[in-house]
Amino acid sequence: MGLSTSLNTAISGLNATQVGIGVVSQNVANAGTTGYVRRTVSTSDSLSGLTVGTQSTQVQRLLDKIVQHQLWQESAGAAYTSTRADMMSSVDKLYGAPGSATALDTIYNGFTSALQALQNDPSSYSLRSGVLDSATQLASRLNTLSDGVQALRAQAESGIGSAVTQVNNLLGALTNVNARIVGTPNDPSTANLKDQRDLILSELSQYIDIKTSEDARGSVSVVTGSGTQIFDGRPAVTFGFDEHSNLGPDDQWSSDPTKRGVGTITMTTSSGGVMDAIANKTFRSGEIAALVEMRDKTLVQSQAQLDEIAAQLSSALSDREIAGTAVTAGAATGFDVDLAGLQSGNKVTLDYAVTPGSATQRFTFVRVESAGSLPLPASASGDANNRVIGIDFSGGPASVAAQMQAAIGGGFTVSNAGSVLRIVDDGAAGTRDVKALTAGPTATSLSSAGGSAELPLFVDGGAGGAAYTGSFESGSQAVGFAGRIAINQALIADRSKLVTFDTTTAQGDATRPKLMLERLTQSPRAFTNRTGLDGATATTSATVSSFVQRVVSSQGQAVETAQRLDEGQQVALAAVQSRFQETSQVNVDQEMATLIELQTAYAANARIISTVKEMMDVLMRV
Repeated sequence: MGLSTSLNTAISGLNATQVGIGVVSQNVANAGTTGYVRRTVSTSDSLSGLTVGTQSTQVQRLLDKIVQHQLWQESAGAAYTSTRADMMSSVDKLYGAPGSATALDTIYNGFTSALQALQNDPSSYSLRSGVLDSATQLASRLNTLSDGVQALRAQAESGIGSAVTQVNNLLGALTNVNARIVGTPNDPSTANLKDQRDLILSELSQYIDIKTSEDARGSVSVVTGSGTQIFDGRPAVTFGFDEHSNLGPDDQWSSDPTKRGVGTITMTTSSGGVMDAIANKTFRSGEIAALVEMRDKTLVQSQAQLDEIAAQLSSALSDREIAGTAVTAGAATGFDVDLAGLQSGNKVTLDYAVTPGSATQRFTFVRVESAGSLPLPASASGDANNRVIGIDFSGGPASVAAQMQAAIGGGFTVSNAGSVLRIVDDGAAGTRDVKALTAGPTATSLSSAGGSAELPLFVDGGAGGAAYTGSFESGSQAVGFAGRIAINQALIADRSKLVTFDTTTAQGDATRPKLMLERLTQSPRAFTNRTGLDGATATTSATVSSFVQRVVSSQGQAVETAQRLDEGQQVALAAVQSRFQETSQVNVDQEMATLIELQTAYAANARIISTVKEMMDVLMRV
């Protein structure tokens, strides 16, 4: 090796060690900087004939891209679980701890206890007042819970809007940084730019579950977990959100814009095409996915449970049950039932069995006043053993009979003479046998000429104090009823009606208090599947008391589940973060060791240069 080659090699080595010392200094200075990835120096050698020399020195970031991608996925999952856990905790605080003074179950139990006391002493004015006071407190608590649930939905709506704005801002910032990286591929500052880009992607992963890839130029491409590309050197889509304010129970998401009462997230492509991101299920994890799920599913179901409690409270006390009268028509048997007093939303039930050995099945016919109310919403549907069908009563008795006949098919004969409905089987063995036919009109008056003890204690305050009948005209009366349930003001004016219900009822008669207590605590009722307690397709059979208790306990269980899921996800995130930091985080001790090595190399290269100089001086003197 000649002196000039040695000198060049030493100078290159000196330059490399200088760069290395600068990198170590930068690493140490940024040891605690968020998003900073440890750097190292790499050199490449060139071979020219028999001469080897250092060609170039490059600064590289030390990170495991596979672990980094996994980190972003776990970050999205952690943002999803923590957002849900926080909002579920808010729901839990809204309901109150089971058994506490303000908890729904405590207030409900206070109402049934007041009824029990009134049953024991019906003539007591103070006990009648106690029933109305506790009923008022129960209705007020349902109103408050309903308002609270809708406030949380509005909070989620606002959160979605803020998150969408931030996503667009992040994509814009990503565009600027990415362009600078592509434009200066060999610049030493590129490592800093990539740190900035990774910080942007890390923040983006909090809102959306993302996957990234990098091309040969260093440009990054971003797709969501669902496969939708949102960035490819520049934003592939622009997100939009038409935020709604003052959400109510009726305001729900729908893919049909004419039916949608909340905001939806749109994606507008560079060519002007618009897609609905919620309808396309673009968001599967991250904060946005959690907020959408809370707004459109979890909190909607919470509202449905409250509405069902309110509806069943009212119906249990006001709905009469008129059993059909057995009739025969030749070999056919069945029942007649009087539909007089049946109002919009009231039901007629047909129980039948397929012989031999089949379990009893049911048709539930719901009165509506116009064909425009049909078909009934999905929330009205029953299960496999209870088919719920809307019947338009506006066409008169013959039309009602024809609609019922079409619904139940062959094996039955349906007729309707005036207000009396008759359904009989075909009289043949081994087919279908009618077991019962029942009508359920709602009592709208506090007095009854027929000796019926039912009463509209709870009414619809949003409809001027009208009785709750479960109507489906202009939408389901049950939706949002928890926010509208109120006490019948006629009872406040005349508290004796808690006991007396016709001209022959004595002030000490316990019939009405006993009926109310039994309807709430002992009589099983069918609860719609929209409550979600037994899945999306099955109706629930329980007493009102047990249903209230179940709703309260299910809320507590849901909170615990959300918190446990979040705790597990945070552990998983911490584990991946630890793996990522093993490579990318600066270790000051390690940097000091590297600095000593570089100083030694620097001194060796300097010594070579000095020795070459001395040898050159000797040669020049020869």
